[in-house]
Amino acid sequence: MNKKEILDKINNELKSYINESSFISIKCRNKLLKIFEEEFNISLDISNYKNVDLFINDDFSITYREDKYISNDKINSISDIEERYNNFIFKADKLLERKNIDFQNKSNMNNISNLIIIIGMVLLFIIVIYFGVIAFISGDYFDCLWFLVVILPWIFPKFKDSFTNRFIQAKRYIKSLFKRVK
Repeated sequence: MNKKEILDKINNELKSYINESSFISIKCRNKLLKIFEEEFNISLDISNYKNVDLFINDDFSITYREDKYISNDKINSISDIEERYNNFIFKADKLLERKNIDFQNKSNMNNISNLIIIIGMVLLFIIVIYFGVIAFISGDYFDCLWFLVVILPWIFPKFKDSFTNRFIQAKRYIKSLFKRVK
């Protein structure tokens, strides 16, 4: 490969590393840029910019957000760029691997917490009904009226929608668990 092809390959990979780290968080992207600073011995203006462009020019200078930077220790050859870039890739891969988001486990935790919330809602519903029936049977009609006028309208409009949505989600999760077991 010639110099132009190598630089194009490096710049495309740099762009993908920046995009991947930006997807995780701005803090992760800034850490990635600090790694680049260390490896290429330059001082970038790392702020919380929304968009960041970083690439290596043909004269071995570095363009970051339309500003040119030159390494403090002179880069003389494409092999020097490749060596520094390989060191950067090694450290960047470690950073991104550590920061990688596991959507499957996160989804399982959300589904398990949803099941716990459904159980809690059912228990709350049973307790409220129990106290309402006890108040009616014992002849505390004022408490029973308060229960019908204040508590039921406060719980049921929100309770019904939330419970049905959570119940549907929990049902899907349990069906997927049974499919995995089979």
